[in-house]
Amino acid sequence: MHFTVYMEDPAERAALFRMLEIWRDLTCSCVEFSSWDPEERPEPGGILFWDLDGRLPPASIDGAYALFLCSSSSSAAIASYSLHPAGFLRKPIGMEKLWAALHRCIKLWWDSLERLEITSDRCRVRLPLCDLVWAESTRRGSLVHSTQGPIATRETLTALEERLPKELFLRCQRGFLANLRHVRRLDSGGLHMSDGAVVPLSRSSRGETAEAYRKFCLLWDVRMRDGEKRHG
Repeated sequence: MHFTVYMEDPAERAALFRMLEIWRDLTCSCVEFSSWDPEERPEPGGILFWDLDGRLPPASIDGAYALFLCSSSSSAAIASYSLHPAGFLRKPIGMEKLWAALHRCIKLWWDSLERLEITSDRCRVRLPLCDLVWAESTRRGSLVHSTQGPIATRETLTALEERLPKELFLRCQRGFLANLRHVRRLDSGGLHMSDGAVVPLSRSSRGETAEAYRKFCLLWDVRMRDGEKRHG
């Protein structure tokens, strides 16, 4: 999947690229980015972010891209209906706005998501990494809890862990693995996950897990604020 950006203001362009990179890393997707070049032929099936405050997109891109139109004017959204956009982003663009707009068009980039192949009951499941919420060790392997439901596999938790990006997935103790992006809070009860489950923590693992989660939150908060600050 390829994302192309046309923004006349260099600061706005840099900020949007920064936020898109954060979105890509947190969703574990295989996406490439580039600035709009009218001399190059558009790559079919890509997504184009176009700044309506600069100029209208050329007719030559019709059908080649899914359009995400951006403007500081709310009236531009109505005027842009004739362009059949996949989404509209009111400037200044923040992470929440960008995330919501892309989520509404998930079918456009669904195939770009990195996946974990799991064998379960003689069937192969290709689970998007961003849908893996947490996993626990069982007597016969592991139980993966995903947004699509639980998946039992004979693969050990250690083997699963080795195939996951360490910046997002934490082995919080011997029997549990958590996707830090799906953690909603951490307290004395454990890690409260987005699916409502609470991953328990032993006394020995609580301090290390709390520190890892704190660093994760700090890292992404700084990156998000940095991206939005460049846009401000």
